[in-house]
Amino acid sequence: MPESTLIANRFLQEALMQSARDVGCSPEDLLRPENTFTLSSRRNGAKAFYPEKADFLAVNYGFGNAVSVREDKFEAVSGALKDTDIIFAGDLISLGFIPTFENICFLPAGDDIAPLPCRYDIRLLLPDEFKNLYLPEWSNALCSKRPQLDKIAVGAYDGDKLIGLAGASQDAENMLQIGIDVLPEYRKNGIASALTSVLAQKIIKAGQTPFYSCLWNNTPSFKNALRAGFKPVWTEIQAKTAE
Repeated sequence: MPESTLIANRFLQEALMQSARDVGCSPEDLLRPENTFTLSSRRNGAKAFYPEKADFLAVNYGFGNAVSVREDKFEAVSGALKDTDIIFAGDLISLGFIPTFENICFLPAGDDIAPLPCRYDIRLLLPDEFKNLYLPEWSNALCSKRPQLDKIAVGAYDGDKLIGLAGASQDAENMLQIGIDVLPEYRKNGIASALTSVLAQKIIKAGQTPFYSCLWNNTPSFKNALRAGFKPVWTEIQAKTAE
């Protein structure tokens, strides 16, 4: 097997192990054709942006769904969704849930990601250098609710003006999630994909797994991931109870 395939599999294995921690199943369960159901509980090592006990969380890698659900809803959910291939928002609403996000998640398409060219200057930023950038225009790149998890960023500059920012959050032990913002007047110039690709390569070279996610209907973000060298690998659906 080519070395590039082995390294790419490392990213997939890391993602599978992380999703298994999130849902409370085994990595092998995520590759089974049947749906798997677990009771929601406080899980050590779950992604930082999940609540301590999710009311409903479903992960799908293209096989069966792995679903974690609160105890009082377990029987109803496991019965209704036992043979469901695709979980729709309407399914959750009928079961007394309100969907909170439906994400498509991406991993590098190969063993590395080649940085894309950018007409603007790209600069590496460490926490002390982006600590004053927790502003509305950079709210996707940096997370003001969990600033301690933001580890590295790259910015695009037009002279001394910051026009685009990609940040990486340590949302799991060995996985950093990339977020991206570009000022409206500078969009559609390849800045987002250039920043995303540069940051992804730096994460890979540091021995970590970069991942990228967006809402299922966020077409610009989906296209950015593809241009930057990522491929869609799994989906995540989270919901809370209607009450």
